[in-house]
Amino acid sequence: MKKNVYLLSFLAMSLLIGCDSNDDNKNNNQSLDNITITSDQNTLSQRLDYTNSGVISIENGSLTGKSAESTVTNFPLVQIAEVKPPVDANGRTLQASHVTVNGNYAYVSYITRGDVYSGAIDVIDVTDPYKPKLVTSALIPNTDITSLTYTNGNLIIGAAKDIDKDPLLKNNPAVVYNMPLSSGLLTDKTTANYLESRVTTDVAANTNDYYAVTGDNGSLFKMNASTKAITSKVAVADLRSIALTSDKVVTLSGAKGVNIYNQSTLALQKSFTTSTDVSGAKRTIDVDGTKLLVSEGPNGLGVYDINSGSKLQTIAIPTAAEDNVTNAVSVNDGYAFLANGALGLNVYQSGTQLNLLGSLGIAGSSNYVKSSGNYIYVASGTGGLKIIKMEKPSTTFASCSSYPVYNQGKDLILNSNDIKSYQGATAINSAIVNSGAVLTHCGSIAILNNLTLNSGGTFNMRGSLSQGKYQQSNPTQLIINSNATLQVEGSVVIWGDLLLNSGAKINFIGTGSSITIYGKVTKNSGVTITGNYTDTENKLK
Repeated sequence: MKKNVYLLSFLAMSLLIGCDSNDDNKNNNQSLDNITITSDQNTLSQRLDYTNSGVISIENGSLTGKSAESTVTNFPLVQIAEVKPPVDANGRTLQASHVTVNGNYAYVSYITRGDVYSGAIDVIDVTDPYKPKLVTSALIPNTDITSLTYTNGNLIIGAAKDIDKDPLLKNNPAVVYNMPLSSGLLTDKTTANYLESRVTTDVAANTNDYYAVTGDNGSLFKMNASTKAITSKVAVADLRSIALTSDKVVTLSGAKGVNIYNQSTLALQKSFTTSTDVSGAKRTIDVDGTKLLVSEGPNGLGVYDINSGSKLQTIAIPTAAEDNVTNAVSVNDGYAFLANGALGLNVYQSGTQLNLLGSLGIAGSSNYVKSSGNYIYVASGTGGLKIIKMEKPSTTFASCSSYPVYNQGKDLILNSNDIKSYQGATAINSAIVNSGAVLTHCGSIAILNNLTLNSGGTFNMRGSLSQGKYQQSNPTQLIINSNATLQVEGSVVIWGDLLLNSGAKINFIGTGSSITIYGKVTKNSGVTITGNYTDTENKLK
Protein backbone atom coordinates (compact mmCIF):
# COMPACT_ATOMS: atom_id res chain seq x y z
CA MET A 1 0.00 0.00 0.00
CA LYS A 2 1.29 3.45 -0.84
CA LYS A 3 1.11 6.15 1.76
CA ASN A 4 -1.61 8.51 0.64
CA VAL A 5 -0.23 11.33 2.79
CA TYR A 6 3.09 12.12 4.41
CA LEU A 7 4.08 9.93 7.33
CA LEU A 8 6.05 11.68 10.01
CA SER A 9 8.52 13.17 7.56
CA PHE A 10 11.16 15.04 9.49
CA LEU A 11 11.42 17.51 6.65
CA ALA A 12 7.69 18.10 6.31
CA MET A 13 7.12 16.88 9.90
CA SER A 14 3.65 15.63 8.96
CA LEU A 15 1.40 12.94 10.34
CA LEU A 16 -0.88 10.68 8.39
CA ILE A 17 -4.42 11.96 8.21
CA GLY A 18 -6.69 9.15 7.12
CA CYS A 19 -9.93 7.29 7.38
CA ASP A 20 -12.11 6.22 10.30
CA SER A 21 -12.40 2.59 11.33
CA ASN A 22 -14.82 0.54 13.36
CA ASP A 23 -12.49 -2.47 13.56
CA ASP A 24 -11.74 -3.94 16.97
CA ASN A 25 -8.17 -3.62 18.22
CA LYS A 26 -6.25 -6.87 18.12
CA ASN A 27 -3.43 -8.21 20.26
CA ASN A 28 -1.19 -10.85 18.67
CA ASN A 29 2.03 -12.58 19.55
CA GLN A 30 4.18 -12.61 16.44
CA SER A 31 7.59 -11.88 15.02
CA LEU A 32 8.23 -8.72 13.08
CA ASP A 33 8.19 -10.25 9.63
CA ASN A 34 11.50 -10.41 7.78
CA ILE A 35 13.34 -8.34 10.37
CA THR A 36 17.10 -8.39 9.78
CA ILE A 37 19.24 -7.87 12.88
CA THR A 38 22.93 -7.06 12.35
CA SER A 39 25.50 -7.27 15.14
CA ASP A 40 28.68 -7.48 13.08
CA GLN A 41 30.93 -4.73 14.40
CA ASN A 42 32.93 -4.37 11.21
CA THR A 43 29.75 -3.59 9.32
CA LEU A 44 28.17 -1.38 11.97
CA SER A 45 31.32 0.63 12.71
CA GLN A 46 31.28 1.95 9.13
CA ARG A 47 28.19 3.98 10.03
CA LEU A 48 30.03 5.89 12.77
CA ASP A 49 31.40 9.18 11.48
CA TYR A 50 33.92 11.22 13.48
CA THR A 51 34.44 13.97 10.88
CA ASN A 52 32.89 16.69 13.06
CA SER A 53 33.88 15.23 16.41
CA GLY A 54 35.65 17.16 19.10
CA VAL A 55 34.92 20.18 21.23
CA ILE A 56 31.98 22.28 20.06
CA SER A 57 30.68 25.57 21.38
CA ILE A 58 27.30 27.14 21.78
CA GLU A 59 26.91 30.82 21.02
CA ASN A 60 24.12 33.30 21.57
CA GLY A 61 25.24 35.57 18.75
CA SER A 62 23.02 33.82 16.20
CA LEU A 63 19.97 34.68 18.24
CA THR A 64 20.69 38.09 19.69
CA GLY A 65 22.84 39.74 17.06
CA LYS A 66 25.88 39.71 19.33
CA SER A 67 29.19 38.46 18.07
CA ALA A 68 30.78 35.15 18.93
CA GLU A 69 32.63 36.95 21.74
CA SER A 70 29.65 36.00 23.90
CA THR A 71 30.37 32.26 23.61
CA VAL A 72 29.11 30.55 26.77
CA THR A 73 31.87 29.62 29.20
CA ASN A 74 30.09 27.29 31.66
CA PHE A 75 28.57 24.63 29.41
CA PRO A 76 31.34 22.54 27.78
CA LEU A 77 30.21 20.19 25.00
CA VAL A 78 31.93 17.55 22.89
CA GLN A 79 30.45 15.91 19.82
CA ILE A 80 31.65 12.35 20.13
CA ALA A 81 30.24 10.92 16.90
CA GLU A 82 27.59 11.01 14.22
CA VAL A 83 25.65 7.90 13.28
CA LYS A 84 24.86 7.67 9.59
CA PRO A 85 21.31 6.50 8.93
CA PRO A 86 20.81 2.90 7.80
CA VAL A 87 20.03 1.97 4.22
CA ASP A 88 17.29 -0.60 3.69
CA ALA A 89 17.42 -3.66 1.44
CA ASN A 90 16.17 -1.60 -1.50
CA GLY A 91 18.86 1.07 -1.15
CA ARG A 92 16.65 3.69 0.49
CA THR A 93 18.30 5.91 3.11
CA LEU A 94 16.13 6.04 6.22
CA GLN A 95 15.83 9.00 8.59
CA ALA A 96 15.91 9.17 12.37
CA SER A 97 12.56 9.77 14.03
CA HIS A 98 12.90 9.19 17.79
CA VAL A 99 15.33 8.26 20.60
CA THR A 100 14.85 6.62 23.96
CA VAL A 101 17.57 5.86 26.52
CA ASN A 102 18.14 3.23 29.18
CA GLY A 103 21.43 3.47 31.05
CA ASN A 104 24.28 3.35 28.55
CA TYR A 105 22.05 2.22 25.68
CA ALA A 106 20.33 4.65 23.31
CA TYR A 107 17.65 3.23 21.00
CA VAL A 108 17.06 5.14 17.76
CA SER A 109 14.06 4.64 15.46
CA TYR A 110 13.91 5.32 11.72
CA ILE A 111 11.25 5.88 9.06
CA THR A 112 11.17 6.35 5.28
CA ARG A 113 9.94 9.38 3.43
CA GLY A 114 7.70 8.87 0.47
CA ASP A 115 5.21 6.21 -0.55
CA VAL A 116 6.82 3.12 0.95
CA TYR A 117 7.02 1.87 4.51
CA SER A 118 10.48 0.92 5.73
CA GLY A 119 12.07 1.39 9.14
CA ALA A 120 14.87 0.44 11.46
CA ILE A 121 16.07 0.51 15.06
CA ASP A 122 19.66 1.11 16.17
CA VAL A 123 21.15 0.37 19.59
CA ILE A 124 24.08 2.61 20.56
CA ASP A 125 26.31 1.88 23.55
CA VAL A 126 27.97 4.89 25.22
CA THR A 127 29.64 2.98 28.07
CA ASP A 128 32.97 4.36 26.87
CA PRO A 129 32.12 8.06 26.88
CA TYR A 130 34.34 9.01 23.94
CA LYS A 131 33.98 5.84 21.86
CA PRO A 132 30.32 5.08 21.25
CA LYS A 133 29.51 1.75 19.61
CA LEU A 134 26.67 0.89 17.31
CA VAL A 135 26.18 -2.56 18.83
CA THR A 136 23.19 -3.78 16.86
CA SER A 137 20.79 -2.61 14.17
CA ALA A 138 17.53 -4.01 12.84
CA LEU A 139 16.04 -3.33 9.42
CA ILE A 140 12.25 -3.67 9.56
CA PRO A 141 10.63 -3.82 6.12
CA ASN A 142 7.11 -2.58 5.41
CA THR A 143 7.05 -0.67 8.71
CA ASP A 144 7.91 2.91 9.70
CA ILE A 145 9.13 3.12 13.30
CA THR A 146 7.83 6.46 14.54
CA SER A 147 8.58 6.35 18.28
CA LEU A 148 9.83 4.12 21.06
CA THR A 149 10.36 3.93 24.81
CA TYR A 150 12.09 1.54 27.23
CA THR A 151 10.45 -0.15 30.20
CA ASN A 152 11.39 -3.18 32.33
CA GLY A 153 13.55 -4.91 29.75
CA ASN A 154 11.14 -4.22 26.91
CA LEU A 155 11.07 -1.79 24.02
CA ILE A 156 7.65 -0.27 23.32
CA ILE A 157 7.54 0.66 19.65
CA GLY A 158 5.12 2.99 17.89
CA ALA A 159 4.78 2.27 14.18
CA ALA A 160 2.80 2.40 10.96
CA LYS A 161 2.74 -0.64 8.73
CA ASP A 162 1.89 -1.30 5.10
CA ILE A 163 -1.62 -2.81 5.24
CA ASP A 164 -0.95 -4.83 2.10
CA LYS A 165 1.73 -6.78 3.99
CA ASP A 166 -0.37 -7.72 7.04
CA PRO A 167 -4.03 -8.78 6.68
CA LEU A 168 -4.71 -8.12 10.36
CA LEU A 169 -4.23 -4.40 9.76
CA LYS A 170 -7.18 -4.09 7.38
CA ASN A 171 -7.50 -0.31 6.83
CA ASN A 172 -5.48 0.80 9.85
CA PRO A 173 -1.67 0.99 9.59
CA ALA A 174 -1.17 2.06 13.24
CA VAL A 175 0.62 -0.52 15.39
CA VAL A 176 2.27 -0.75 18.80
CA TYR A 177 4.84 -3.47 19.38
CA ASN A 178 6.16 -4.75 22.69
CA MET A 179 9.64 -6.20 22.07
CA PRO A 180 11.38 -8.10 24.89
CA LEU A 181 15.08 -7.27 24.81
CA SER A 182 17.95 -9.70 25.38
CA SER A 183 20.50 -8.09 27.71
CA GLY A 184 19.40 -4.75 26.32
CA LEU A 185 19.69 -5.83 22.67
CA LEU A 186 17.02 -6.28 20.01
CA THR A 187 15.10 -9.48 19.32
CA ASP A 188 12.63 -10.42 16.59
CA LYS A 189 9.88 -11.48 19.03
CA THR A 190 7.09 -9.00 19.61
CA THR A 191 3.51 -8.63 20.72
CA ALA A 192 1.49 -6.42 18.38
CA ASN A 193 -1.49 -4.21 19.15
CA TYR A 194 -3.32 -3.02 16.03
CA LEU A 195 -4.86 0.40 16.63
CA GLU A 196 -7.67 2.33 14.98
CA SER A 197 -5.69 4.91 13.11
CA ARG A 198 -3.23 5.68 10.35
CA VAL A 199 -0.14 6.04 12.55
CA THR A 200 1.01 5.65 16.14
CA THR A 201 2.57 9.02 16.83
CA ASP A 202 4.09 8.51 20.30
CA VAL A 203 4.44 6.00 23.13
CA ALA A 204 5.18 6.14 26.86
CA ALA A 205 5.45 3.59 29.68
CA ASN A 206 5.63 3.09 33.43
CA THR A 207 6.14 -0.06 35.49
CA ASN A 208 2.65 -1.48 35.06
CA ASP A 209 1.32 -0.07 31.81
CA TYR A 210 2.29 1.41 28.49
CA TYR A 211 0.48 4.02 26.46
CA ALA A 212 0.17 5.05 22.84
CA VAL A 213 -1.39 7.96 20.98
CA THR A 214 -2.50 8.01 17.37
CA GLY A 215 -3.06 10.81 14.86
CA ASP A 216 -6.01 11.75 12.58
CA ASN A 217 -9.23 10.45 14.23
CA GLY A 218 -6.98 9.23 17.00
CA SER A 219 -7.09 7.93 20.53
CA LEU A 220 -5.10 7.56 23.71
CA PHE A 221 -4.59 3.84 24.43
CA LYS A 222 -3.57 2.22 27.71
CA MET A 223 -2.14 -1.32 27.64
CA ASN A 224 -1.28 -3.69 30.46
CA ALA A 225 2.44 -4.44 30.61
CA SER A 226 1.87 -8.06 31.64
CA THR A 227 -1.00 -9.14 29.40
CA LYS A 228 -0.26 -6.65 26.59
CA ALA A 229 -4.02 -6.13 26.28
CA ILE A 230 -5.63 -2.73 25.72
CA THR A 231 -7.39 -1.82 28.98
CA SER A 232 -8.60 1.73 28.25
CA LYS A 233 -9.10 4.06 25.32
CA VAL A 234 -10.01 7.75 25.02
CA ALA A 235 -10.80 9.24 21.61
CA VAL A 236 -9.02 12.54 20.89
CA ALA A 237 -8.42 13.94 17.43
CA ASP A 238 -4.96 14.61 16.02
CA LEU A 239 -2.79 13.45 18.92
CA ARG A 240 0.89 14.34 18.56
CA SER A 241 2.74 13.47 21.77
CA ILE A 242 2.44 11.89 25.22
CA ALA A 243 4.29 12.29 28.52
CA LEU A 244 3.90 10.73 31.97
CA THR A 245 4.36 12.16 35.45
CA SER A 246 4.17 10.11 38.64
CA ASP A 247 0.37 10.08 38.48
CA LYS A 248 -0.70 11.81 35.26
CA VAL A 249 -0.88 11.11 31.56
CA VAL A 250 -0.39 14.25 29.46
CA THR A 251 -1.26 14.38 25.77
CA LEU A 252 -0.85 17.03 23.10
CA SER A 253 -3.42 17.30 20.34
CA GLY A 254 -3.13 19.60 17.37
CA ALA A 255 -6.89 20.11 17.51
CA LYS A 256 -7.59 20.06 21.27
CA GLY A 257 -4.37 21.27 22.91
CA VAL A 258 -3.26 19.62 26.17
CA ASN A 259 -5.30 17.03 28.04
CA ILE A 260 -4.25 15.71 31.45
CA TYR A 261 -5.64 12.39 32.66
CA ASN A 262 -5.53 10.32 35.81
CA GLN A 263 -2.95 7.63 35.13
CA SER A 264 -5.01 4.79 36.60
CA THR A 265 -8.46 5.53 35.18
CA LEU A 266 -7.73 7.88 32.25
CA ALA A 267 -10.34 10.21 33.73
CA LEU A 268 -9.84 13.72 32.32
CA GLN A 269 -8.50 16.08 35.00
CA LYS A 270 -7.56 19.18 33.06
CA SER A 271 -7.47 20.52 29.52
CA PHE A 272 -6.19 23.75 28.00
CA THR A 273 -5.41 25.06 24.54
CA THR A 274 -2.00 25.77 23.07
CA SER A 275 -1.07 27.95 20.12
CA THR A 276 -2.38 27.17 16.65
CA ASP A 277 0.00 25.00 14.62
CA VAL A 278 0.02 23.61 11.12
CA SER A 279 -2.24 20.62 10.63
CA GLY A 280 -0.72 17.27 11.45
CA ALA A 281 2.81 18.45 12.27
CA LYS A 282 4.71 16.31 14.73
CA ARG A 283 5.55 18.04 18.00
CA THR A 284 6.77 16.82 21.39
CA ILE A 285 6.20 17.73 25.03
CA ASP A 286 8.25 17.27 28.19
CA VAL A 287 7.69 17.85 31.88
CA ASP A 288 9.96 19.90 34.16
CA GLY A 289 8.55 19.73 37.68
CA THR A 290 5.20 21.52 37.53
CA LYS A 291 5.96 22.98 34.10
CA LEU A 292 4.88 21.49 30.79
CA LEU A 293 7.07 22.42 27.82
CA VAL A 294 5.28 22.25 24.47
CA SER A 295 6.96 22.55 21.08
CA GLU A 296 4.66 24.74 19.00
CA GLY A 297 6.31 24.82 15.60
CA PRO A 298 6.49 28.31 14.07
CA ASN A 299 5.26 29.72 17.40
CA GLY A 300 8.34 28.45 19.23
CA LEU A 301 8.07 26.92 22.69
CA GLY A 302 5.21 27.34 25.13
CA VAL A 303 5.77 26.80 28.86
CA TYR A 304 2.61 26.04 30.86
CA ASP A 305 1.72 25.37 34.48
CA ILE A 306 0.72 21.73 34.40
CA ASN A 307 -1.82 22.20 37.21
CA SER A 308 -3.58 25.40 36.17
CA GLY A 309 -2.91 25.40 32.44
CA SER A 310 -1.78 29.02 32.55
CA LYS A 311 0.97 29.99 30.14
CA LEU A 312 4.14 30.96 31.97
CA GLN A 313 6.48 31.77 29.11
CA THR A 314 6.71 31.95 25.33
CA ILE A 315 10.03 31.43 23.58
CA ALA A 316 9.43 32.72 20.09
CA ILE A 317 11.25 31.76 16.91
CA PRO A 318 13.53 34.78 16.29
CA THR A 319 13.49 34.60 12.50
CA ALA A 320 10.40 33.55 10.57
CA ALA A 321 11.05 30.98 7.83
CA GLU A 322 9.46 27.76 6.67
CA ASP A 323 12.10 25.56 8.28
CA ASN A 324 12.55 27.68 11.44
CA VAL A 325 10.23 25.79 13.77
CA THR A 326 10.44 24.28 17.24
CA ASN A 327 10.03 20.60 16.42
CA ALA A 328 10.89 19.01 19.76
CA VAL A 329 11.91 19.71 23.35
CA SER A 330 13.77 17.61 25.93
CA VAL A 331 14.43 18.43 29.60
CA ASN A 332 17.42 17.05 31.49
CA ASP A 333 19.12 17.99 34.75
CA GLY A 334 18.27 21.69 34.81
CA TYR A 335 18.48 22.30 31.06
CA ALA A 336 15.96 22.40 28.22
CA PHE A 337 17.03 21.53 24.68
CA LEU A 338 14.99 22.78 21.72
CA ALA A 339 15.24 21.29 18.24
CA ASN A 340 14.54 24.36 16.10
CA GLY A 341 14.81 23.01 12.58
CA ALA A 342 17.14 25.06 10.38
CA LEU A 343 18.10 27.21 13.39
CA GLY A 344 19.78 24.22 15.05
CA LEU A 345 19.69 23.30 18.71
CA ASN A 346 18.99 25.90 21.40
CA VAL A 347 19.98 25.35 25.03
CA TYR A 348 18.16 26.93 27.98
CA GLN A 349 18.79 26.78 31.69
CA SER A 350 15.81 26.03 33.89
CA GLY A 351 14.61 28.34 36.63
CA THR A 352 11.63 30.55 37.27
CA GLN A 353 11.98 31.29 33.57
CA LEU A 354 13.97 29.45 30.93
CA ASN A 355 17.14 31.44 30.27
CA LEU A 356 18.97 31.13 26.96
CA LEU A 357 22.53 29.84 27.13
CA GLY A 358 23.03 29.74 23.39
CA SER A 359 22.55 27.88 20.15
CA LEU A 360 24.39 25.09 18.41
CA GLY A 361 24.38 24.85 14.63
CA ILE A 362 23.21 21.48 13.29
CA ALA A 363 24.07 20.61 9.69
CA GLY A 364 20.85 20.15 7.75
CA SER A 365 18.12 20.56 10.32
CA SER A 366 17.49 19.84 13.99
CA ASN A 367 14.33 17.75 13.89
CA TYR A 368 14.27 15.82 17.16
CA VAL A 369 16.20 15.97 20.43
CA LYS A 370 16.49 13.70 23.45
CA SER A 371 18.81 14.36 26.37
CA SER A 372 19.54 11.80 29.09
CA GLY A 373 22.44 11.37 31.48
CA ASN A 374 25.43 13.26 30.10
CA TYR A 375 24.31 13.02 26.48
CA ILE A 376 22.26 14.94 23.92
CA TYR A 377 20.99 13.01 20.89
CA VAL A 378 19.95 15.16 17.94
CA ALA A 379 18.21 13.74 14.86
CA SER A 380 18.75 15.60 11.63
CA GLY A 381 16.65 13.66 9.14
CA THR A 382 18.74 11.94 6.49
CA GLY A 383 21.79 13.53 8.16
CA GLY A 384 21.52 10.86 10.83
CA LEU A 385 22.03 11.21 14.56
CA LYS A 386 24.52 13.42 16.40
CA ILE A 387 25.76 12.30 19.82
CA ILE A 388 26.88 15.20 22.00
CA LYS A 389 28.39 14.80 25.47
CA MET A 390 27.98 17.39 28.21
CA GLU A 391 31.31 17.67 30.00
CA LYS A 392 30.07 17.78 33.57
CA PRO A 393 32.51 17.70 36.49
CA SER A 394 32.48 14.12 37.74
CA THR A 395 34.46 14.77 40.91
CA THR A 396 34.31 17.45 43.57
CA PHE A 397 37.74 18.41 44.84
CA ALA A 398 37.51 19.70 48.40
CA SER A 399 40.87 21.43 48.07
CA CYS A 400 39.46 23.46 45.16
CA SER A 401 36.29 24.67 46.88
CA SER A 402 37.64 28.19 47.36
CA TYR A 403 38.47 28.65 43.66
CA PRO A 404 36.16 30.84 41.57
CA VAL A 405 34.29 29.76 38.44
CA TYR A 406 36.05 30.92 35.29
CA ASN A 407 34.53 34.15 33.89
CA GLN A 408 37.32 35.81 31.93
CA GLY A 409 36.00 35.44 28.38
CA LYS A 410 36.46 33.05 25.50
CA ASP A 411 40.29 32.98 25.57
CA LEU A 412 42.13 32.01 28.75
CA ILE A 413 45.54 33.69 28.78
CA LEU A 414 47.97 33.70 31.69
CA ASN A 415 50.80 36.18 31.42
CA SER A 416 54.31 35.32 32.61
CA ASN A 417 54.37 34.25 36.27
CA ASP A 418 50.59 34.61 36.69
CA ILE A 419 48.95 32.15 39.08
CA LYS A 420 45.26 31.45 38.45
CA SER A 421 42.92 28.75 39.79
CA TYR A 422 39.35 27.89 38.75
CA GLN A 423 36.74 25.23 39.40
CA GLY A 424 33.53 23.93 37.81
CA ALA A 425 32.64 23.54 34.13
CA THR A 426 34.46 25.75 31.63
CA ALA A 427 34.12 26.07 27.85
CA ILE A 428 36.56 28.36 26.06
CA ASN A 429 37.99 29.03 22.62
CA SER A 430 41.72 28.69 23.39
CA ALA A 431 44.22 28.80 26.23
CA ILE A 432 47.81 30.01 26.61
CA VAL A 433 49.89 29.57 29.77
CA ASN A 434 53.01 31.71 29.40
CA SER A 435 56.47 31.42 30.92
CA GLY A 436 56.47 30.69 34.67
CA ALA A 437 52.65 30.92 34.93
CA VAL A 438 50.61 28.30 36.79
CA LEU A 439 47.04 27.43 35.85
CA THR A 440 44.97 25.10 38.00
CA HIS A 441 41.55 23.90 36.90
CA CYS A 442 39.39 21.51 38.94
CA GLY A 443 36.31 20.04 37.25
CA SER A 444 35.79 19.88 33.49
CA ILE A 445 37.28 22.13 30.85
CA ALA A 446 36.71 22.03 27.08
CA ILE A 447 38.97 24.01 24.73
CA LEU A 448 37.70 24.45 21.19
CA ASN A 449 41.04 25.25 19.55
CA ASN A 450 44.67 25.25 20.70
CA LEU A 451 46.12 24.85 24.17
CA THR A 452 49.71 26.10 24.51
CA LEU A 453 51.98 25.76 27.53
CA ASN A 454 55.02 27.95 27.00
CA SER A 455 58.48 27.52 28.53
CA GLY A 456 58.28 26.96 32.28
CA GLY A 457 54.47 27.16 32.35
CA THR A 458 52.39 24.65 34.32
CA PHE A 459 48.81 23.46 33.89
CA ASN A 460 47.46 21.47 36.84
CA MET A 461 44.42 19.68 35.43
CA ARG A 462 42.19 17.88 37.93
CA GLY A 463 39.07 16.24 36.53
CA SER A 464 38.69 16.21 32.75
CA LEU A 465 40.08 18.07 29.76
CA SER A 466 38.74 17.86 26.20
CA GLN A 467 40.63 19.81 23.56
CA GLY A 468 40.49 20.42 19.84
CA LYS A 469 38.73 18.99 16.81
CA TYR A 470 39.07 15.67 15.01
CA GLN A 471 41.16 15.41 11.80
CA GLN A 472 40.94 19.00 10.61
CA SER A 473 42.80 20.19 7.50
CA ASN A 474 44.46 22.71 9.81
CA PRO A 475 44.78 20.51 12.92
CA THR A 476 44.18 21.85 16.39
CA GLN A 477 47.11 21.31 18.73
CA LEU A 478 47.99 20.86 22.35
CA ILE A 479 51.55 22.22 22.54
CA ILE A 480 53.87 21.71 25.49
CA ASN A 481 57.09 23.67 25.07
CA SER A 482 60.50 23.40 26.72
CA ASN A 483 60.29 22.75 30.50
CA ALA A 484 56.53 23.31 30.50
CA THR A 485 54.46 20.80 32.45
CA LEU A 486 50.99 19.31 32.11
CA GLN A 487 49.98 17.63 35.36
CA VAL A 488 46.98 15.33 35.03
CA GLU A 489 44.75 13.92 37.72
CA GLY A 490 41.83 12.55 35.71
CA SER A 491 41.16 12.16 31.98
CA VAL A 492 42.49 14.03 28.96
CA VAL A 493 41.02 13.72 25.45
CA ILE A 494 42.99 15.41 22.65
CA TRP A 495 40.98 15.36 19.43
CA GLY A 496 43.74 16.96 17.36
CA ASP A 497 47.55 16.69 17.55
CA LEU A 498 49.90 16.66 20.52
CA LEU A 499 53.26 18.43 20.11
CA LEU A 500 55.83 17.75 22.82
CA ASN A 501 58.87 19.98 22.29
CA SER A 502 62.27 19.36 23.83
CA GLY A 503 62.07 19.13 27.61
CA ALA A 504 58.26 18.96 27.76
CA LYS A 505 56.77 17.09 30.72
CA ILE A 506 53.53 15.28 31.38
CA ASN A 507 53.02 14.05 34.94
CA PHE A 508 50.10 11.79 35.86
CA ILE A 509 49.13 12.13 39.51
CA GLY A 510 47.76 9.22 41.56
CA THR A 511 46.05 6.29 39.88
CA GLY A 512 43.26 5.91 37.35
CA SER A 513 44.24 8.74 35.01
CA SER A 514 43.91 8.34 31.24
CA ILE A 515 44.84 10.11 28.03
CA THR A 516 43.20 9.66 24.62
CA ILE A 517 44.87 11.20 21.56
CA TYR A 518 43.12 10.95 18.18
CA GLY A 519 45.63 12.98 16.19
CA LYS A 520 49.36 12.80 15.58
CA VAL A 521 51.91 12.85 18.41
CA THR A 522 55.28 14.55 17.91
CA LYS A 523 57.87 13.90 20.65
CA ASN A 524 61.15 15.79 20.53
CA SER A 525 64.25 15.07 22.63
CA GLY A 526 64.20 15.12 26.41
CA VAL A 527 60.45 14.61 26.81
CA THR A 528 59.47 13.00 30.12
CA ILE A 529 56.15 11.30 30.88
CA THR A 530 55.74 9.97 34.41
CA GLY A 531 53.09 8.40 36.64
CA ASN A 532 50.41 5.75 36.29
CA TYR A 533 48.01 6.20 33.40
CA THR A 534 46.12 4.51 30.57
CA ASP A 535 47.04 5.53 27.04
CA THR A 536 43.84 4.42 25.27
CA GLU A 537 45.17 4.85 21.72
CA ASN A 538 48.78 3.85 22.50
CA LYS A 539 50.06 7.15 21.12
CA LEU A 540 52.66 8.04 23.77
CA LYS A 541 54.94 5.04 23.34
